[in-house]
Amino acid sequence: MANSDSEFKASKTLEPGTIDKIRQNIGPIDPLEAQSLANKLGGEVLRERASAPDTSNMPRHRQHTEVVRATGRSASDISAASGALSSTTNRTQMASVNQIVTTSTVKRKKTEEDLPALTARDLKLIDRVMMDPEYDIKPNLGLFNFLFRISQKNREKVTKKFGEYTVKKHIEHMQAFISTIKTFIQLSPDHYKSKIATETDLKFKFLRTIGKWSMRDIKVLALDVENAADNLTVSMLIPFVRAVYHELITIYYIGEQQIPALIKEIYTDITAYPDADKAKMQMLAKQGITEWIYIYNQVIKGMYPLLMRMCTSEYVEFPRFFTAQIANILQFVNHTKFDLLLPEKNKKKPEDDKKKTQEEAKKKLEQNRHVAGKKDELVISGLKMLEQLFPKAGFSALDAHPDMYPYFQPLFDFEDGFNMLHPENPLQVTVVLIKIIEEFLQGCRNIDFNIKADEKLSELPDDFNLTLSEWASYHEDLFDKKYCDYFKNYVNSIYSQKDYARTQYGKETLNNFLWRAKYWFLPHYKFNAPILQKPSNDSRYKPLYARTDYLRTVFTTLVQRIDQNAAGKKTVLGIMNPWDRYQFDLPNVISKRLDVLLGAKRPDDVTNATNANLIKYTLCMISVLDWWINNASSPAYTTSTENQYRVSAKDGSPEFSVPVRTDQNTLFAENIKKSMAARAKK
Repeated sequence: MANSDSEFKASKTLEPGTIDKIRQNIGPIDPLEAQSLANKLGGEVLRERASAPDTSNMPRHRQHTEVVRATGRSASDISAASGALSSTTNRTQMASVNQIVTTSTVKRKKTEEDLPALTARDLKLIDRVMMDPEYDIKPNLGLFNFLFRISQKNREKVTKKFGEYTVKKHIEHMQAFISTIKTFIQLSPDHYKSKIATETDLKFKFLRTIGKWSMRDIKVLALDVENAADNLTVSMLIPFVRAVYHELITIYYIGEQQIPALIKEIYTDITAYPDADKAKMQMLAKQGITEWIYIYNQVIKGMYPLLMRMCTSEYVEFPRFFTAQIANILQFVNHTKFDLLLPEKNKKKPEDDKKKTQEEAKKKLEQNRHVAGKKDELVISGLKMLEQLFPKAGFSALDAHPDMYPYFQPLFDFEDGFNMLHPENPLQVTVVLIKIIEEFLQGCRNIDFNIKADEKLSELPDDFNLTLSEWASYHEDLFDKKYCDYFKNYVNSIYSQKDYARTQYGKETLNNFLWRAKYWFLPHYKFNAPILQKPSNDSRYKPLYARTDYLRTVFTTLVQRIDQNAAGKKTVLGIMNPWDRYQFDLPNVISKRLDVLLGAKRPDDVTNATNANLIKYTLCMISVLDWWINNASSPAYTTSTENQYRVSAKDGSPEFSVPVRTDQNTLFAENIKKSMAARAKK
């Protein structure tokens, strides 16, 4: 029996080189991790049979060292010639993407051996980034990722989606970006073209650089990637990634925000020429900025884990990777630091100090001015505009808490529940203002805002487009559905059961809609909670008070820029078309009244019905709402919280409606006539 065991063990030896292959498959690993791995897997370590000596590397004859003689030239001559040859070789290597493609097609298929060696820790970190949904480069197998990493066949495998869809999408956007910039160059006047060809300003270098780009060779590599999508690995992507970054790295260091600014500057330069097609140039500028935002976020950042895996031996987070590993990156893409475009240093001009002082003063003024809910000139102007738009609605006397329902129900057709609100319930004015602003924003949605490319506004803690799209939800979802579900149930129950308010269920219902008013609409709302239990905030939207403060900040900044550039109708940062006529997809109460106030029927060159004025009016409306809900001293917080629902003067029971007004349009027309007559007297 002992002999059979020893014979069995002797037969269980490994082929020569097996252990080395296993180590290569696992990669560099820490001793502690190796011990942990051994404990998990168990088993025994088999010995490896000795391999026959390899005679292929043994010298067959005496080696002869060839000596190159200087033939009379000095060492400095030889050094100079060598340096010249070296520099010529480098220039040849960095000439174009075409050389990268040609070289990659001649070479053998890329394998894992072409990737730098990594420690297990760095490999794990890079894999984790590649598996992140933001990048979606490698498949995420959850608990099986460990086995995936130790498999030589699968550990560098890339998702089929990346090969078939993502690469194709990247190519489309890069092509669109290049075509847009080249169209800028083609449509520019001859005088400007001569500047592009000769001058050294960054914007001209930028145009020249992209003007030389071609997607032909990159598309060839992308097609190879797409054809191999089923079995795609990281190493197989090396030629494609190198070719893409060979182009993009030359402009990356200009800066994410600076490139949109360059495009705007180029747009301003070209449209200053009398024969320039401003509409075409505006469209190109917007498209160029949009495509750049995609390229920066989805291509440069989106493929950075691949670039990191291919050219470095350690994990570095984005965007620090592009500065910490710049030498390795440049070597990988066959560039030198002299091939990169860098931001221009500020040129000192005589008026710079004065301009800087003015900007600092404005900045301090803005900082001092920005207090959530502050009652300033904007709020006062907003209340006057509301009174102008809706004469005798009560906006000039909000301290008296006028009943808004009879005036606005015929105009806005509010859902059931609004009719039950007591005039002293601050939600009545709040909901009316939300609806008025919503109708203003319907026109604002047709303005070409460019907030994401704005360095100042893009840093604010909210998303502009998301705010516009979700605004109507504050009354349609939060008020009409969620708040009014509790509120209507409470009022109807009070009407049918006189003692309902004293029941436990009645107290819970009252507690629910009081807290929801505070959570969603009125941050300074104070009340005596009928029960101790505090309901959870189940809203998926940001609180209205935070959204209102955000919109007021954005629109205040935009209006300041509009005023600064109004004289010559210059370009306004953050808005692509401030001087165009505003447009509403469908006429609404606000658009009809604005058309009258701003002379929408007048010709384009004299009308005041512009996007700039629409933004100003919208800011005033937002400022009133901001003051109403965010200022603890506003009339919204001066009433008794006992007055939640409408009460009949006869018997004190809930009242579900009051007669509505029918003279709103007549009042507006009469007010316009009075204003015109007053102007005529002046």
